[in-house]
Amino acid sequence: MNVNIFLAFIAGVISFLSPCIFPVIPSYLSYIGGLSISDLTGENKRKWNLLLNSILFVAGFTLIFIVMGVFFSSIGVALSGIASYINMAAGVIVIFLGLNFIFNFWKILNLEKRFHFKNRPAGKTGSLLLGMAFGAGWTPCIGPILASILIIAGTSGSVYKGAVLLFVFSAGLGIPFIVAGLFFSYFQKTFIKIRSHLNQIKIGSGLFLIVMGILIFSGQLTRLNIILYTLAGNIRNWEQDHIQGVRAVYGSIFLIPALFTIVPIRKRFVSLKGKVKNFTNFPFLYFILFMLLILLSGLAYTGLIDIGKLLQNWLTFQGI
Repeated sequence: MNVNIFLAFIAGVISFLSPCIFPVIPSYLSYIGGLSISDLTGENKRKWNLLLNSILFVAGFTLIFIVMGVFFSSIGVALSGIASYINMAAGVIVIFLGLNFIFNFWKILNLEKRFHFKNRPAGKTGSLLLGMAFGAGWTPCIGPILASILIIAGTSGSVYKGAVLLFVFSAGLGIPFIVAGLFFSYFQKTFIKIRSHLNQIKIGSGLFLIVMGILIFSGQLTRLNIILYTLAGNIRNWEQDHIQGVRAVYGSIFLIPALFTIVPIRKRFVSLKGKVKNFTNFPFLYFILFMLLILLSGLAYTGLIDIGKLLQNWLTFQGI
């Protein structure tokens, strides 16, 4: 795995936690799904509709970001003859963006152009359009992080690589968004805890950008892949020496989170005094997640799913 993929995904997650995105997630989920906050919190069958709308919303801004990645990487391909100088300049820019992220000394970078809709566009197409508007117009906070990934895409030397990088960045931003909608009650509790630490997260994000800029400037990003190759080799050797133990570990990876899902399922049944009064009260999402994790755990224990092989392929993937 090229380390750029990992950085792009982490950058997407950091963008989700940025001070201008994270606080408005509940409002976005409510607007996209056409649900009130109380509907999001309760067991509501319309939340399945929210899931589909959330996926389309994420697909909308993913499309915009991929187009940006293709554009910037195309410029990078055209300037490949001076790649070393481009990397040095890109590194300096990313370091500057990281410092500005922390100290906010160049406020022009916080300019934004949001697309406002008086009425929510109807249907599934509306959710897709909202996502595209989000990707095109929401620049504060995620702007420096997105710009850094676009710079990496521009120095990747391939239009395909640039597109994949922005797809991974979008996944890092979009997956937490979808999960927040599915498990809104727990997200709301986490939301309250994290909100008071947004300033520290902002500083940490700036430091992340600075480190990324230093790696780009010094050309160390590609050298980090050697560490990933070594780790993949160590995993391979460990599997060969401890076959049964390896399966137990991989099975536990799915079994442990499955056990955690029992808690909300039990609480729901206790609140109903052990009786499911109607199907709308049944915690379908948690039950499906529990069954899926148990299935994956069983497949991993029996070796029908080779988690180690998947991990090794991921660590040694050099498509980017």
